Amino acid sequence: MTSRQLWIREYAWATGIIGLTTGLALALRPYLQITDVAMLLLLAVVFVAYRHRRGPAVTASLLSIAVFDFLFVPPYYTFNVHNAAFYLTFAVMLGVALSMSQLTGRIREQAEEASEREHQARTLYAMSQELADTARAQDQVAIVTKHISNVAPGQARILLDDEEGKSRFSRWPEDPVFESVAVRVAATWAYERGESAGLGTGHCAEAEALVVPLRSPTHVSGVVLVQPSDPDAGLTQPARRLIEALADQAAIFFERASLSERHQEARAEIQSEQLRTALLSSLSHDLRTPLGSIEGAASSLLQGSGLLSAESRRELAETILEESRRMTRLIANLLDMVRVESGALTVQKEWQPLEEALGVALLRVEDRLADHPVDARLPATLPLVPIDELLIEQVFINLLENVIRHTASGTPIRISAWAAADAVVVEVADQGCGIPPGEAETIFRKFQRSSSADRIGPAGGSGLGLTICRGIITAHGGRIWLEPTDGRGAAFRFTLPLDGSAPREVPAEALES
Repeated sequence: MTSRQLWIREYAWATGIIGLTTGLALALRPYLQITDVAMLLLLAVVFVAYRHRRGPAVTASLLSIAVFDFLFVPPYYTFNVHNAAFYLTFAVMLGVALSMSQLTGRIREQAEEASEREHQARTLYAMSQELADTARAQDQVAIVTKHISNVAPGQARILLDDEEGKSRFSRWPEDPVFESVAVRVAATWAYERGESAGLGTGHCAEAEALVVPLRSPTHVSGVVLVQPSDPDAGLTQPARRLIEALADQAAIFFERASLSERHQEARAEIQSEQLRTALLSSLSHDLRTPLGSIEGAASSLLQGSGLLSAESRRELAETILEESRRMTRLIANLLDMVRVESGALTVQKEWQPLEEALGVALLRVEDRLADHPVDARLPATLPLVPIDELLIEQVFINLLENVIRHTASGTPIRISAWAAADAVVVEVADQGCGIPPGEAETIFRKFQRSSSADRIGPAGGSGLGLTICRGIITAHGGRIWLEPTDGRGAAFRFTLPLDGSAPREVPAEALES
């Protein structure tokens, strides 16, 4: 219903109610006093004021005075008044009728405003809840478009700045609404001035769509176009105010999402730079020692080949071999860390016994475990686990090397596993000096070494082994942690879920503590 049709309907209702009251008073005129008739007409005016706006209420007030004078004040059926006292009655009736219509009209308007504010608050809250649950800009645009389209019958469109904050209005979307020059002018005006334009406003009113700017506290990030299904009907003032409120709130969310995205990009760049710096530092520091040992041993072999005994030459060769292996392990860890950080590490799961991965890992570090007795306790009833065998081997190797580096010679190592609640729990424990309090989580960070290593001797590691272990276990859907031992050694536990999930790429964010 258009505003004109509503206006005609309200005035027709006001006239009809006064007419019905007049008919009732005429039917009861032989039984009513003239003051009773006046009260009936005043009651009709109050009812009109309660149901309709001030215009129809004032019209009903004037009609009631005219009807009262014409039909109920002698002489009847004329506006002539022989008794001057009735002029006071007319004045009182008019004053009371206008006052009542004014008061009831004000109460009605206040009630409508309260209802409008309540509806606006509910709509804003519903949209903000949905926007808070999503971080993707595309999903947020769809949510805002849906809520604005629900305010008034029609279609809403959102036009945002590009990534550099520049207007896209130099290349309009392929949409029929933008074929109108008036709509384009309104959209440009609203974006540049930060004020609503188009249908129902004082700017570019000839446009067939309402254009509302997306105003955040810092800038205008775009515009919202609302094209009603019936352009002739237009938009009511409450609907326009609600659309503007939704647009303002959406602009704040869009700006917050943009700032968050830029913050994440900056954080990723900082982390990448930190990783690059740490890698270069590790390469320059950790590779220097084995390279120096290899160079010294090789130089001794060349310069003293005729003077050295067979035992000395053997020791120098073993030094070259050991330091070469150390370099190989260090470079392998660095490459694995790059794969984990970049998300290039993939998990190829297969159902297989855990004993195979552990057995291969023990063979690969057998020579370095000569001074560390190993007690492996894997029960025969242990179920098959869905794992990437090569990656789980690497986890065992890193945990075993961690014990070798940070415990004294002769320290025993216990490896055990058991099934628990849709997962297999694995523990690698030692009886060394343990991990100092407060480092249970920090030791899993990149290039982080335990302070207890200083009491044992040179660690020789890069501080990447546990970080790589966490990345691999997280990729399998499990978790790894340091189990409290009251200072009696260190016990690392990790879980391998028995879910048989399909292979997937390792999410880099899953590696963060």
